[in-house]
Amino acid sequence: MKSPKEKWWSRARKARAELEARFLHHPEVSMIDLGEDPQAASAAPVLRLHVRHRGVALAGVPKDLQGIPVRVIYGSYELQNK
Repeated sequence: MKSPKEKWWSRARKARAELEARFLHHPEVSMIDLGEDPQAASAAPVLRLHVRHRGVALAGVPKDLQGIPVRVIYGSYELQNK
């Protein structure tokens, strides 16, 4: 039998896969992950939808998926040469 923590992670991975299927094809979306809430509103990890440019309108971004909060983070990520 799965523990409550294992059940949560299973649900979170399914929610991430659903979000990826819906938005990863968008040219402004650079990444979708599970991580710390940038709004500090949730102690548990949240789904993070990383968008390259602020002001890009993504239609239909849910507030949560399967009970996991969704946050949009703006930022352009590039490799840095030292």
